[in-house]
Amino acid sequence: MGDLLMAALVINERRREERRGAPAQSHGPEPQVPGARVLEIIDTSPHGLRCRLSQAVRPGRAMPLRLPLAGGLVVQSAFVVRCVVCRLSRQGVQYEAAWAVEGRWSHEY
Repeated sequence: MGDLLMAALVINERRREERRGAPAQSHGPEPQVPGARVLEIIDTSPHGLRCRLSQAVRPGRAMPLRLPLAGGLVVQSAFVVRCVVCRLSRQGVQYEAAWAVEGRWSHEY
């Protein structure tokens, strides 16, 4: 299956899933994106994550994410489905990115 077709399937599938907004206070470790500083978790689903970052990530790229599972962080492979500029300020550029996670993860962090 080609990457473009896989991306279309992943995006369409994730958009049908129930999403949960980030809690007001975290009860443990938060998801981490290696090489980028996570500014805010926007929402999560059983197969995905959406957040604001201080650096861009390239859509179409597979990358490892550190996700909270069983009281700790576990590395899981994820596919970047989109990354857009969401805010420009004197402090710099902020990006909003979304990932589709391979397999299911408990997004109750």
